[in-house]
Amino acid sequence: MNEEKPRSADFDPRAVLAEVDGASNAMVNSTEAPRGFMLVVAALIATVMALLTVVPWSVIVGLCALGIPLGIWYYLVMRKRPKPRPVTRHSGPYFLSFLLFLLVTQFSRFWEPGAWWEITVKGLVLFGITWFSMSRMRTATVNNRVKDANERPI
Repeated sequence: MNEEKPRSADFDPRAVLAEVDGASNAMVNSTEAPRGFMLVVAALIATVMALLTVVPWSVIVGLCALGIPLGIWYYLVMRKRPKPRPVTRHSGPYFLSFLLFLLVTQFSRFWEPGAWWEITVKGLVLFGITWFSMSRMRTATVNNRVKDANERPI
């Protein structure tokens, strides 16, 4: 027999669903790299690409060597976090953001700055576009993981 039980007046299904959605987004966000790490990586990539044709190669190699402490930082942060579920395939927005990142870094090689202010402008433009594309890739990955988790049968 199907008995209908009266719902309490303070029960709101929309609030419960919003709470579940927020908890799943927070859980998936906790498996991704921290935004501070991504900010430092974007700044390092923009700096290297801005200085590539201006400074000697020893300076470029020295800047790239900063990737070693970044890798150690990433390892120490991510070993305490839950392991992310692998993404079966990336979404269209992820590939578009990645393509934007690749095209901007490659086309930036055509812009050879001559003065210090041009180097600064090139670095800021590269940082802005790199940060935008990396944050869009991270958001697309998080949304794809949440969507994939919601569509999997129990």
